[in-house]
Amino acid sequence: MIRFRCWFCSRKYAVADARAGERLTCTCDRRLRVPRRDGGNSRSRTPGDWLAEVVVYGTAGGLLGLGLGFLLLGRTPLFRRSPDVIVGLAVGGFVLGTLFGEAGINWIGRHIRDRDGTA
Repeated sequence: MIRFRCWFCSRKYAVADARAGERLTCTCDRRLRVPRRDGGNSRSRTPGDWLAEVVVYGTAGGLLGLGLGFLLLGRTPLFRRSPDVIVGLAVGGFVLGTLFGEAGINWIGRHIRDRDGTA
């Protein structure tokens, strides 16, 4: 048996192992995906969800990459004549945010904080 909760309302479910990966609807009308193991993520994303995450996290990653580029440009003499670094970091941040979502954004943010010297 696979035991999991609805990602939205936390209602408990228990289904047979053979149903792993199936999609179902919770009593709260949210779409669920039966996880592969107990306690796994049950969120079922629609194409609209994916698009929203790309727009939000991709844009945030791009802006954080841009900020990291300006920090590098301002503090490191090697990069003072190379604005390509800023563009590259902005594009890299967008890609990280798009592919890795919140985890990618947090990784970029940690690097900016480490570079800036703040806690």
